[in-house]
Amino acid sequence: MSTIVISTHEWDAERLSYFEVAPDHGGVEPECIVLMHGGGRGDSKEPSLALAEDLAAHGYRVLGFDFMGSGQSSGEWSELTLDRRRDQAASLIESCLPERSPLVLVGFSMSGQTAADLVSLFGERVTRLVLCAPGIYSPTLRDVPFGDESFKGLVFDKPELWPDSPALDVLATFEGRILRVLPERDEEVPPGMADLIDKTLAANPAAVTLLLEGAGHLLDLWLAQHPRDRQAVISGLRDPLP
Repeated sequence: MSTIVISTHEWDAERLSYFEVAPDHGGVEPECIVLMHGGGRGDSKEPSLALAEDLAAHGYRVLGFDFMGSGQSSGEWSELTLDRRRDQAASLIESCLPERSPLVLVGFSMSGQTAADLVSLFGERVTRLVLCAPGIYSPTLRDVPFGDESFKGLVFDKPELWPDSPALDVLATFEGRILRVLPERDEEVPPGMADLIDKTLAANPAAVTLLLEGAGHLLDLWLAQHPRDRQAVISGLRDPLP
């Protein structure tokens, strides 16, 4: 069993909805896990609650939240940016989790980039990364609102921008475990972008890949309905470094 607390966090005049899930038993892991949903208009923290409860059963304290304009958080999704996502996640971590606690960052889709951005902020405090069908983004997009007409085109129609993503440098040099979770088919991440991530992680001995047969891009929704795959992700997360 686990204890679930749902509350809100104030950030820049917005109210960010979050849940904390903690184990009821005494064997608590030192690492805290942060679950971050994708960047789509309809994405939210809710599908990840089942994963959070399974993680709590293994002794982890888990934080999941809705970014501005998503789920139960206030604000307009169209005004969200990559920088705002990073800053919202950092604010919640600093407010809700014990100071200096080791962090495991779990990012779905766009939050693969957000997880890498947080590594640049929190440094060695981040011990593990779990990247579920991750995307990467050029620095030229940092302050472009998601509702801007140019955003989608800059993401998908400008492959020359993909190698500029700072996430690639993070993934190449990160010394903790990196678990990349891939769906059997990905309808969103362009193949060329996925290839860049493949090549970067192939050179990092701390990185491993888990393929979920039958799954599509929305892995948080898939995991919510497939407990065996949730356990596979947790096993990969908990594996020691090679």
